[in-house]
Amino acid sequence: MGQPITKKETNLWEYIYADESPMHLLNGHSRRKRAMEANVEHGSSSVVDVDSPIHMAVELLFRSPTHVEASRAMFKSLNVGNEVSDGIIDCWAEVLNFQEKRKSREAYSRQFFGTKVVFPWMLTSEEGGVEAWMHKFRLGIKGAVNSGENVPDFRNQDIVFFPILEHKHFYLLVFELRDPRIYVVDNDKARQGQLIEDSVYYLHKDTAYKIKDMFVQYLREVGNPRAEGIEYCNIQRMPVPWATTANTTDCGVFLMRHMECYMGKNKSFNCGFSTSGARKMAEVRKLRKRYAAHILCSEVNVLLPKIKQDCRIEYTC
Repeated sequence: MGQPITKKETNLWEYIYADESPMHLLNGHSRRKRAMEANVEHGSSSVVDVDSPIHMAVELLFRSPTHVEASRAMFKSLNVGNEVSDGIIDCWAEVLNFQEKRKSREAYSRQFFGTKVVFPWMLTSEEGGVEAWMHKFRLGIKGAVNSGENVPDFRNQDIVFFPILEHKHFYLLVFELRDPRIYVVDNDKARQGQLIEDSVYYLHKDTAYKIKDMFVQYLREVGNPRAEGIEYCNIQRMPVPWATTANTTDCGVFLMRHMECYMGKNKSFNCGFSTSGARKMAEVRKLRKRYAAHILCSEVNVLLPKIKQDCRIEYTC
């Protein structure tokens, strides 16, 4: 957190915005440079990709083996003052899951989901009933885990993460399976003391309990013996000393940091944020650029060779 932004990270950040600077295009990123030069010769001021004119508007910078994709516009949501796109959260889950393959044997096994497992209609309507919600939930889990014909049963996972987007605010729901516990991790200080409500009526439950119900039912369906332990857990709020007040744009960045740093209740949960407002915001601004570079340069990004070529990165990301 304390390290300054590197030259590589700066280079990648400039690459995200390369389509907005004609001079920058003419000085680098060879394929785009040829497109710009061709347009200038024909008296056009627009930038057209020589390979795919239509694709230029929604140019992808990230694609994972599970077909999670992010466009250049989504990466721009990481600019200061912007609300982070849910597509970037989905990419971050892919990056973290890939990194889990290299964890130490002693570390807890973590499984991250993006925002495409639980949809708003599953939380706000009883139309279709439980089976409709569960059908979509099952599809979302299987698609995210990419387990082929196998049904994910979470027997080998210790912690499972679900990002929640509610009323334009991101927060994190964490299930600890080895020693059953459930936590909400939220950067909003105003929510720190709020009780998370359960109810016998589905629509009266808070969102975290609705997702808990779906996850418990799923665990039962796949025969996971930890389902009962999770079912009897109350959901608690994780203390967050670095929580913010009246910050409506940075919750996505805090969510990404919480996903990255949470290693289990028995491990120190220290995200490295200052409790000083000004210093904390400087740290958040730095993380926005750092996470953009991290996602772009992850080995899970099948478009990484293109990124390296366009950025003229000759070294390993």
